[in-house]
Amino acid sequence: MMIQIKKLYGWTFDNILFLSWIASILMLGGAYGFEHIGGLFPCDLCWPQRYAHMAVIIFGTFALYFRKNNPVKWLRFKLMTTFSWLVSVGYSGYHAGVEQKWWEGPDSCTLQTSDTNMSVEDFIKSLDDVTFIRCDEIPWEMFGISMAGYNFLISLFMLIMLTLSVRKDIKK
Repeated sequence: MMIQIKKLYGWTFDNILFLSWIASILMLGGAYGFEHIGGLFPCDLCWPQRYAHMAVIIFGTFALYFRKNNPVKWLRFKLMTTFSWLVSVGYSGYHAGVEQKWWEGPDSCTLQTSDTNMSVEDFIKSLDDVTFIRCDEIPWEMFGISMAGYNFLISLFMLIMLTLSVRKDIKK
């Protein structure tokens, strides 16, 4: 039993680039599924997280292509994939913090109060033409964790595993 676990761990560690590539495809597909099937439209902080996953997919594809043929290019693209996971960790962690009200988000997607003397009727009229997706509200959660929270946790795990894998490759 212990030998099988070691083999599984070794296979996972040796193929972490492929697994992270698949994870990013699934996460990005899930985000678009929630948007187009579930009707949960992305806020301004969701888009950079999607772009990071797009970068993981692109750089990971090139890294997987060069894996056997060109070790130098393979390592470069693996490093770029790892950096893309770092970007995902940063944006998703920031977004999860905004959702939890640990810090304030950008003005473009959080509710800001104003000291101007606008009447309630004028304020409501100004909202008629605005589609506003707030970053500081959690539209979906499971087990108390939002989509940005899951993105953060998965991205952090992939970043750590890829960093350890790159470290191992550089030592070779």
